[in-house]
Amino acid sequence: MTDVLTRPTAPSAGRPHTLRRLGSTLLYDALLVPAGVQAMADAMLGEEETAARRWRSLGARGAQSMSNARTFGYGLLSAVLGLTNWFVMLLMVLALVRGPFWGLVEHGPVQPGTWGGPTRAGAWAAHGLIAVPCIVVFLFALRGIAAVHTLLVQGTNKWVLPATIVLAAGSLAFFWSWLQQL
Repeated sequence: MTDVLTRPTAPSAGRPHTLRRLGSTLLYDALLVPAGVQAMADAMLGEEETAARRWRSLGARGAQSMSNARTFGYGLLSAVLGLTNWFVMLLMVLALVRGPFWGLVEHGPVQPGTWGGPTRAGAWAAHGLIAVPCIVVFLFALRGIAAVHTLLVQGTNKWVLPATIVLAAGSLAFFWSWLQQL
């Protein structure tokens, strides 16, 4: 009975762990571009041992036998996924600023075609209700990209490399289509 009273409960201990894990995922996602560019530079300079040591530090298995072409390919995939992460982080910040805080950044009159209009309160509520689920989806996308890249670096499953290539190609196509609509 004393043990139950002195041990911390699980709900209070779980929240800081979740926030710490989210922060480490965002940091991992943000650093993929420099890591990918550095791996490509190592491959172009012919420094196989240096590249293998860096990949081993990320948790890769069997990295001592990486060729320059493989190192360059992994670096390219990491850089593309990192740029995708930066783009998703930008979209998340835009959704945060233009969603729940829409009324603080938009000071002009509410136009008839504005979501939630014709009142300012309705437009603010509509922007917030649309942006909050988008922010959650963006966080899950960042978490998923980090998980796929971690599996790629570990090299444990054969399906990860083709899935990462498809993810990188889809990311580039999405970014290109987003640029075309500007």
